[in-house]
Amino acid sequence: MKRRTFIQGALGAAAIAPVMLDRVYARPSSPLSLLAQLDAVNNDKILVLVQLFGGNDGMNTVIPGDDVNYPLYQNLRPTISIDKSQLYNYGGIYMNPGLVRGDKRGFAGMFEVGSLAVLQGIGYDKPNLSHFRSTDIWLSGINPDDNLNVVLNTGWLGRFLEQRYPSFPASLPQDPLAINFGGFSLALTSEKGRMGIEVANPNLQAGGLDAGADTLDDKHAGTRYEIEYAFVSDIANRSNVYAQRVKDAYTNGKAKLKGNYASDGFAQQMGSVAALIAGGLDTRVYVVGVGGFDTHVNQASDDHSGTGAHANLLGQVADAIAQFQYDLLQLDQSGKKVSNRVLGLTMSEFGRRPHENGSYGTDHGAASVQFVFGTQVAGGVFGQTADLAHLDANSDLPWQIDYRSVYTSLLVDWFGMTLDDARTVLADTNKNLNPLPGLLKAQAGVSANPIERLSLGVYPNPMASRASAAIELPRAGVVQLELNSMDGRQTQTIVERSFAAGSYSIPFTTDLAAGAYLLSLRTDGEQVSRLVQITR
Repeated sequence: MKRRTFIQGALGAAAIAPVMLDRVYARPSSPLSLLAQLDAVNNDKILVLVQLFGGNDGMNTVIPGDDVNYPLYQNLRPTISIDKSQLYNYGGIYMNPGLVRGDKRGFAGMFEVGSLAVLQGIGYDKPNLSHFRSTDIWLSGINPDDNLNVVLNTGWLGRFLEQRYPSFPASLPQDPLAINFGGFSLALTSEKGRMGIEVANPNLQAGGLDAGADTLDDKHAGTRYEIEYAFVSDIANRSNVYAQRVKDAYTNGKAKLKGNYASDGFAQQMGSVAALIAGGLDTRVYVVGVGGFDTHVNQASDDHSGTGAHANLLGQVADAIAQFQYDLLQLDQSGKKVSNRVLGLTMSEFGRRPHENGSYGTDHGAASVQFVFGTQVAGGVFGQTADLAHLDANSDLPWQIDYRSVYTSLLVDWFGMTLDDARTVLADTNKNLNPLPGLLKAQAGVSANPIERLSLGVYPNPMASRASAAIELPRAGVVQLELNSMDGRQTQTIVERSFAAGSYSIPFTTDLAAGAYLLSLRTDGEQVSRLVQITR
């Protein structure tokens, strides 16, 4: 075999044995691009990114069920609206009944114990309604306001991994840095190539080269080719060991799982992620996905029961994630402390129009609902219930939460980046981005960033009688924390005293009646508030 043939073939086809994870194969599609060394980074956090392909209908996922908006919702969706009696209601938060499916009660069970955050009205300004363009925006993490024609060929997680592991690809790790199920995501692409391995349908896998059959051509000794060959040969040899490591971790971990995963593809992906984590694989990012959310037609039945294609998809997602979370908690009980290391985020390229389209479906819209899950989430609701009386100029739901503020929270508060580095990763040249206040519980030793602004979180939310307020103070001062009814008639002072600058978790109890309240934090002329639902 001649040099050009070998070099091109070895790098392009990856002379690596595929790994069989029950129904799917896993193999790197280019070792130079896919493998990175694990530097000595004092952070063992794991992120699971869940892609809902097609544009999930946020308005039929978390329904505006309050007395003001629900009649407007019914008028906008005369055939596919869901009857209020069919909705899951916890503390005035109304969810699609599909989210409650499964023996673990899906997202309902997670919401009630505070391990699910609901992000309402998440999106960006001047939304693009093309599947391809908007998906690229979400996965790359760019700010479309800067230039609507900007296109990045790298992803926000790929750039994070590239920044975190700068010596790649000088050395290769024992374990992959990232794993992507079902085709490779732009989110994991960096300037150095793909920062992980992909897992796909075995029918889509191309055959690799047999590295053992390769030999050097004549007059190789002492040439650059000898060095190139040695380098590629070393990659091939390490990658075969690497592939076996992934398979061994999966086999070992699967035996430890107790979750009742369904047979659909998404559930099997989540089960595979749980198995790899349980098996001790030192992988930082997993990307999984499920399609079918482009619901232009036959989205829901016309009997207002909350059944149909969309509810079934939500049921698959919520049940699989609940089983996954259950497995992590079971592993904790067996002595393997993993649940506090794992966080998940759902994303979909856009929401759907508030108006149904006449085909029992909805067309491409703007802001939507996303979820963050895990034991370290400050569970509850972020963003206000959609105000259906005030749609935007395109008659879409206006966005409230900048999707990149969530990414900033994950990079800074989860993975421990400095805020400046996170802004660089997200191409925030104007330095406007900040973490979404209160999204995560305080992580000991994660971030050394000075606190830049006042922030407030509360978990669980909804709450019964006990909760904790997570506050961040940029400077010392007298702090007043109050719980007020929406009409201002009921007030409970939780704390009023001096604090030094820093982060605090303040537990409190209340005997106020069930309903919606504002938790307000005041200090040094500043104020921030969070909506709290009290249930009885």
